[in-house]
Amino acid sequence: MIYKEMPKEGLDVIQARDIRNNDDIVLNVDVVVVGSGTGGAVIAHELAATGKSVVILEAGKYIPSSQFTEDMAWSLENLYKDVGTQTNTIGDMVVLEGNCVGGSSVISAAIATRAPDYVLQDWATKHGIPGVSPENLAKYYEKVEKRLHVHLNEPHEINDTANTIIRGCESLGWSWRPQSRNVKQCALTGHCLAGCPSDRKTSMQVSYLPWAIAAGARLYADTYVEQIIVRNGRAVGVTGVIRDPDNNDIVCNIKVNAQLVVSSAGAIQTPLLLQRSGLPNKSNQLGRNLALHPVVVVLGKFPVPIYGFRGAFAGMHVDEFLSEEEGRMLMESGLAAPVQLMAQNELSMGVDHIRFIEEFKYLSALNILVPDNNHGFVHWSGPVRGGSRRIEWNMTREEFEQFKIGLKRAGRIFFAAGAERVYMPTYQRTQVTSLEELDQVVDSIDYGSLGIFSMRLLSLNAQGSCRMGADSATAIVDPYGETYEISGLFVSDASILPSIVVQHPLLTVAAMAHYIADNIIRRSNSYFWS
Repeated sequence: MIYKEMPKEGLDVIQARDIRNNDDIVLNVDVVVVGSGTGGAVIAHELAATGKSVVILEAGKYIPSSQFTEDMAWSLENLYKDVGTQTNTIGDMVVLEGNCVGGSSVISAAIATRAPDYVLQDWATKHGIPGVSPENLAKYYEKVEKRLHVHLNEPHEINDTANTIIRGCESLGWSWRPQSRNVKQCALTGHCLAGCPSDRKTSMQVSYLPWAIAAGARLYADTYVEQIIVRNGRAVGVTGVIRDPDNNDIVCNIKVNAQLVVSSAGAIQTPLLLQRSGLPNKSNQLGRNLALHPVVVVLGKFPVPIYGFRGAFAGMHVDEFLSEEEGRMLMESGLAAPVQLMAQNELSMGVDHIRFIEEFKYLSALNILVPDNNHGFVHWSGPVRGGSRRIEWNMTREEFEQFKIGLKRAGRIFFAAGAERVYMPTYQRTQVTSLEELDQVVDSIDYGSLGIFSMRLLSLNAQGSCRMGADSATAIVDPYGETYEISGLFVSDASILPSIVVQHPLLTVAAMAHYIADNIIRRSNSYFWS
């Protein structure tokens, strides 16, 4: 039975501190999975449950949820990639990723929504993947939703940040819905982005990973995979290093020989791994078609305390503007911790900084997400060991104008709800004190030089850099998740999504991991020879 209770002492994870000597490690398994986030955890469990020997390699630390502090500064240091400072090459967008056992599912807002039917239908027809049509993917969505306790927020899970936005929407006649979340009996502490210490958020660390381990999978943390081993056009394993997370020293080398390799390192790290491994890339699509689904945060300051940081972080979303005519704009409630808000909305010093912190309990937040249509590119620069990643992404004029429309909508919601001031997410401090001046102030925000540093941008949902599709000229993996140019190499993470999901991708990544696993199991004679 896969629903094994989480052991009090945490998961059985091999870490750098467990290596008693510096001898190189060599493992022989059926399947090696690179990455322990959503795509990796799901496929690892599904294959381990069939009796296959599975090893999961995670570059980040293993920190049991019992050690989570709900202190965002601590979490940035211990759970996030590059301490939460990973950016695009220009440096005007923070690209957040988990860097721990469980991946980004550990630091997510627990938002779990299906991709819209029109997106899945587009994948099935335009991209030639009938297996992920709305009808075919539904059974996988249902399986994940049941296992992860996905549900619409009940009234007690909608906090006062969300209630201010609801009040504004209803005053304007705009539609809204409770947020859908993967959480079981939420403790309502509001620190989802810092990791859930009570295990109520059903991240991979407390769901598919313990289930995979119970089925026989082994999990290594602190293990950075440098390259995929390819022999005669087939993936036959991986090589990497185990590093001490405290000083980054190499503890030992590791080699895993496997009959099947699955890269589940995420939409930033997976294409980098494939590039370092010398994937032929005849299509020139590897790392391209990257979507970052940029976010800006608009704050409303109210005359009475809201304490919007209490309760469930993600309470509701505005669905008034999700149509094609309205720009597929997603607007969600959610007030982050001060340390994150200061990075996204306020970098002032002295008296202004003190004022901002004093106002925190009076603030409500509306997060605006605009689809960016897969125009980014991620690539590896330099040698395998010692090189660096580059995330090429610039905000287009169209996206900039869409964000300005979003700022006006957010301002109207806040003023309709009774806000006395609205803070805009620009690098030059911009605030609006009345509805009458809203349009004029927003119109004055300048695109500048290529939109660079015009707004404080954030990405939580990188996707699309190893696109799935039926045409090898435009895709990296085929409709079953296997790379076109290297047999036995699969990808199971957000990088395979053919186009931007518009909603948060966690649930879709999990459903597609089930779909890929089922296809591997059905065709197991093609991949496993013993």
